[in-house]
Amino acid sequence: MTKKKRIGLSIVSLSLSAVLALPLAVGTPTASATSGKLSPHTPVSSDGTIFEAAKTFSGVVTEANGSYVKGYEGTGKKSPVKIKGGKVAPVRSAEDNEGDVSTESVIGTDERTRVTNTTTYPYRAIAHIESDIGGCTGWMIDADTVATAGHCIYDPGSGKWASWARVYPGRNGSTAPYGYANAVNFFSVTGWTQNGDTNYDYGAIKLDKPIGDSTGWFGLRVVSGSLNGMAQNISGYPGDKTYGTQWEDADQVRETYTYKVHYANDTYGGQSGSPVYNSSSCGTCSIAIHTNGVYGGNPYNRGTRITQEVFNNLNTWKNR
Repeated sequence: MTKKKRIGLSIVSLSLSAVLALPLAVGTPTASATSGKLSPHTPVSSDGTIFEAAKTFSGVVTEANGSYVKGYEGTGKKSPVKIKGGKVAPVRSAEDNEGDVSTESVIGTDERTRVTNTTTYPYRAIAHIESDIGGCTGWMIDADTVATAGHCIYDPGSGKWASWARVYPGRNGSTAPYGYANAVNFFSVTGWTQNGDTNYDYGAIKLDKPIGDSTGWFGLRVVSGSLNGMAQNISGYPGDKTYGTQWEDADQVRETYTYKVHYANDTYGGQSGSPVYNSSSCGTCSIAIHTNGVYGGNPYNRGTRITQEVFNNLNTWKNR
């Protein structure tokens, strides 16, 4: 397939075998949310708690077609760590859970380019994730919170959460310019953990230290109408390139649906959880979370759209 893209996008520009994060406690869900039938956007954590999302947050700016919270560029202070050893876990893709969904796809000619300087914002706020259920990408949304795809932290097939995860913001091959942080809790929603519904394939990781103070974090943007034609970029850690290197591709939103957005950015397994972001009045803000590839005759890759419910949950998880 021939694709027409490359539209302009302005962006603000140890040994693992010996030391791994200790397994996290995984509990049986205990409802603390309102009784009755739960919305598929109901938040749930790996410690077994089902809870309610907040509805109001500080720093929210309302605009004619939605709302946003701004990101933060961080101090840029480095704490470099040399990563010893090679690949720890296979890349994670939605295909592992959904037989009819292909892994993230290169569409036509591969137009991804390597991010050679991962210490500039926003690239330093994009993280390589390693865990016992596979390798993925995530992005800082607060000093100690990383947004990612739900299938990067919870496997509906086995009914299990990841028991550990290590996050390397701005990783560049064997170098972690800002060190790393370990997961202390995972969050997703019941639509993913109970039903494995790709419309609710999103989540977050709470970290053991505020590494985002150095790297900065992304803003979040809700757009109430169509996003078609909006310039956007996807950058992450694909499994078909040199391990631990970050790659990006720019395109525009091609199709807008209630829960998903579709685009022709080239991606590959391992880029699940990447931010789908652009630069606008809100600074560098994500509009979706990359989750799936081409399937069912549709020619585009796709991501979970940041709707009001997703926006509320991501902001709630920052404060848990």
